[in-house]
Amino acid sequence: MLDLRRLRLLSELARHGTIAEAARTVGYTPSAVSQSLSRLAQEAGVALLERDGRRVRLTPAAHALVARADRALAELDAAAGAGTVKGPVAIGVFPSAAVALVIPSVAEAARRHPGLRCAVHEHEPDEAIGRLRAGELDLVVSEHNDDIAPPPAGGLDAHALLTEPLVLVLPGAGDASPQQIDLAGFSEADWVTGLPGSQYASALERAAAAAGFAARVAHRADEAFVVQSLVAAGLGVALLPALACTPVSGVHYAAARPAPPSRHVVALVRRGAARRPALAALLALLRHQAEVVTTTLPPAAGTSRGTPAVNIDPALEGRPM
Repeated sequence: MLDLRRLRLLSELARHGTIAEAARTVGYTPSAVSQSLSRLAQEAGVALLERDGRRVRLTPAAHALVARADRALAELDAAAGAGTVKGPVAIGVFPSAAVALVIPSVAEAARRHPGLRCAVHEHEPDEAIGRLRAGELDLVVSEHNDDIAPPPAGGLDAHALLTEPLVLVLPGAGDASPQQIDLAGFSEADWVTGLPGSQYASALERAAAAAGFAARVAHRADEAFVVQSLVAAGLGVALLPALACTPVSGVHYAAARPAPPSRHVVALVRRGAARRPALAALLALLRHQAEVVTTTLPPAAGTSRGTPAVNIDPALEGRPM
């Protein structure tokens, strides 16, 4: 009997070309991947890898095994819990989507399907996608901004949930304003943004550049509550994704002009797994919750619902979904 987790690793190696990249994708060390593939070769009774200089490449037997394994893994994912909405489901999600989308959906799933046992795990998208591929998670809610390639998701199915722009967060009480405010008017302001190199920080840089200035960053934080608290204290202004704009006393929201980059929120599952009744039910609840959320976000957000599921071909890895 061949180990399914090792088969998934072989499939990732075929997709990414190097042990180091396959290891990075699934969150393992290269040595752990090498050891697992060596054991898989012993189980299969054939050579799976051969040296090509400093790299390794798959043997013809390995390519044949990958083709059969991918079909078998997709069928197993689809067949798991066939016919009933029950069993364990592990969900990976980033914080603002956990609060706005996943937790309400999981709570509703528990009411509708007592046999379904969902476990929510907070992860950043890169880490969560690796765990999804490794079989440690069953569903991942991920995100990416305009003009920034999403984490590679070849071999997975993506179900779009919603698209949201960044909302201008300003000090002072007041209702969200549907009127657009020129970002250029904040060229001399102190800004609150994310950690260097993060998508969040990059989005502010690009939004400010489109408005003709370089943002003067005074504070950095990744937690939306911290960002809004800094703004409420009069220590700066910020852009936040609408999902993260849980109202905080002392701030109000407005649309920015020119429009900042949008953020796209998607649910990812392994190819074929959406046929599992448990995952199909959760995806339906997530889509419904995304519809509900769009009516409760700040009016400045202008969010839109996602589109039907799209199949991400490995050849498109690294391109915007």
